[in-house]
Amino acid sequence: MLTAEVCEWVVGPHALPGEAVAVLKRHVLDTVGVMLAGSVSRPAEIARAVFPDRRALLLGLYGHIDDYDDTQLATRPESVYGLLTHPSVPALAALLAVGARCPCSGADFLTAFACATEAECRLADAIDPRHYREGFHSSGTLGTLAAALAACQLLHLDLKRTRIAIGIAASMAAGLRENFGTMTKGLHVGRAAQGGVEAADLAGRGWTATTEALEAPRGFFKAFGGGFDGTLVHGRLGNPWYYRDPGVSIKPHPGASLSHPAMWEMLRLALDHDLQPDQVDSVSVGTSSNVPNALIHHLPRDPYAAKFSMEYAVATILVRRRCGLRDYTPEAVLEPAVQDLLPKVSLVTDPVAEAAGFHRMLSRVTVRLRDGRVLFAEGDAGRGHPANPMDDEEVATKFVDCARWADVEDGGTRIASLVTRLEELTVEEVRELCQALP
Repeated sequence: MLTAEVCEWVVGPHALPGEAVAVLKRHVLDTVGVMLAGSVSRPAEIARAVFPDRRALLLGLYGHIDDYDDTQLATRPESVYGLLTHPSVPALAALLAVGARCPCSGADFLTAFACATEAECRLADAIDPRHYREGFHSSGTLGTLAAALAACQLLHLDLKRTRIAIGIAASMAAGLRENFGTMTKGLHVGRAAQGGVEAADLAGRGWTATTEALEAPRGFFKAFGGGFDGTLVHGRLGNPWYYRDPGVSIKPHPGASLSHPAMWEMLRLALDHDLQPDQVDSVSVGTSSNVPNALIHHLPRDPYAAKFSMEYAVATILVRRRCGLRDYTPEAVLEPAVQDLLPKVSLVTDPVAEAAGFHRMLSRVTVRLRDGRVLFAEGDAGRGHPANPMDDEEVATKFVDCARWADVEDGGTRIASLVTRLEELTVEEVRELCQALP
């Protein structure tokens, strides 16, 4: 039975290989950084006023509100977009909340993060693609399960209680993709983190729930997706570790990953040809038919809509040669030079991209210039993709930028030093890390 297999693996003993430790710490550092950046957003301010005592919810919201957190890649061609969930934030938010009140070593903390996100990625890979295609936001649904598993480990729940926690979490999972491009998308992940922690706390105190929540006829996979492929889970947990193969992308831009391949190709064209906005007559971005199903905002006027706009992504690259946190402020989105370009950019279905499979994000960029020239570039691996990865220095630079955006004392140096030594941290140092985030 799948629920039993997953939970038994998660609660079992683990020895993380050195290469996995290095990759996992890179993702923890990246995720802590985006949490810091998100903590100074307007939605974070509102949420703190409404949910002042729900730490896991707030940390989850912080980590996803800017759409700057890492992204899982799918292993099969039929998986929608090749993207499944944002794995790190819900699990890490749960761990930071529980770790602030329950003593644990750095090694225990890192192992809990590794196991929870591994299970999350495998389950997200296994559920029928209908789950995402027809409207569920998997970071809210699968993220709730990951948060529960992470919390269960730090609370030292046994196998039976962990299975019950998954039963509780499965009934709390939620999130609709119709809310993409609004503040509520980030709330999905905040709720996932909070729901996971609450599920573990309830299970630890004797609450009851089904112990077969995932595979049961009326369970998670059937209700949320219509079915699942168990072969993508059986025998694959930690074999290899998902963060290593096929990998999890780290974002260089705070917006939808679906736009990142086109942004990377647009930047290369702009730099190679020294393109200026006034030279451009039109830009066409050809993708598979599923991409426009998520990038639903075409003439955005606010930052959250802009994050789900291929037109804005391409325009800001042309105008600024960059796309970072400062490019998703209300003022930046409304800058005339960018707004003037939006109607010149079109997102279209391309038969070559369609034939490449939904597990790829093939983007084919055609730029028509006023002087008659036509420029073309295509690719499916923007910067940060495992095939085009950000190196340690780039990830560290992103963290520093996020910490400065949040005006963190010492620029985040102490937090970064703790994450760098995570597997060696004492109980006191783990508590310091957990309490370092707002």
